[in-house]
Amino acid sequence: MSRRRRYAGIASFPWSLPVDVDALGLVEHVTIGGHKVTMKLPTLGDDVLLRAPTDHRGKPLPPQILKAFDGQWGYRGSERSCYVALASASLLLYPQEKMHDSEEFNSLSDSFFSWFKAVQEWAAAWSGTPLGNFDNSHNSALHIPSGKEYLTASPVLMRTLFIEKQPLSRVQLSAALRHASHGEHLPVEHRMLLSAKDAQLGGDLRRAVIDAATAAEVALASYVADNLEARGLEREFIDEMIKDVNGVVNLHALCTRLDGKPVISKGKLTQELANVRNLAAHGGQTPTPQETAVAREHAATIVRALRPLPQV
Repeated sequence: MSRRRRYAGIASFPWSLPVDVDALGLVEHVTIGGHKVTMKLPTLGDDVLLRAPTDHRGKPLPPQILKAFDGQWGYRGSERSCYVALASASLLLYPQEKMHDSEEFNSLSDSFFSWFKAVQEWAAAWSGTPLGNFDNSHNSALHIPSGKEYLTASPVLMRTLFIEKQPLSRVQLSAALRHASHGEHLPVEHRMLLSAKDAQLGGDLRRAVIDAATAAEVALASYVADNLEARGLEREFIDEMIKDVNGVVNLHALCTRLDGKPVISKGKLTQELANVRNLAAHGGQTPTPQETAVAREHAATIVRALRPLPQV
């Protein structure tokens, strides 16, 4: 494999870091998800806005970055206080023709959100700044140049503009706008999958497995309800019956008896999703990252098999 090289990019923070003016220009070598990243804070400009720093070599950042993020590096709030929104980020990665397809870059970007959550907690505790929650109004991404005109952003963590390997088609975008206009939300089981993913990226592994199990439970219950209703049973009776079914494992058994194919076996569901969820919800235990990833994948498999998301 070819040797690693440094990519000059930026880190866009979802929460502005309050720093003393003397901290501007600080260079720090950090580890994000096992990856080595050199960060450099912006410097003080001629006015209230902060100015882009140089890259790790002391040279100007790539023109795509300077153009795209002009005036967004942060601002000076008082004589001593500044609020930093961006920092230059030197990423040590293996070279790729298409960096947005790089597993290494995606792994790094997946870890960025939880890494910054920890940074935010310390910064809030020491500065007295309210912690605040990240929401859909905040950006959070790693960006590196990709060709002469484009930036490649973290495919998971761009909060206001969701960049994926497969962007929305014209039909999908039209359908999304139409659903929103009609007040039609994403089905609950798919929303819970997104919530589980968001929790895992944010480092809340307990909530991730709880939400994943809920997604699977909703999908199984919905399949059972639709199947029984198609056989002529009253919906009120079906709802009461489902309430009496105890948990995701029993719903899985009922689903398979009704010829449903949830794909995941009962044994795997019990050991790798239900038990992990119960220990997190009732035992207060934090699952490992591996347990969380497996639980989320099992839940996603069940949801995709029984309640596939409409494409438009």
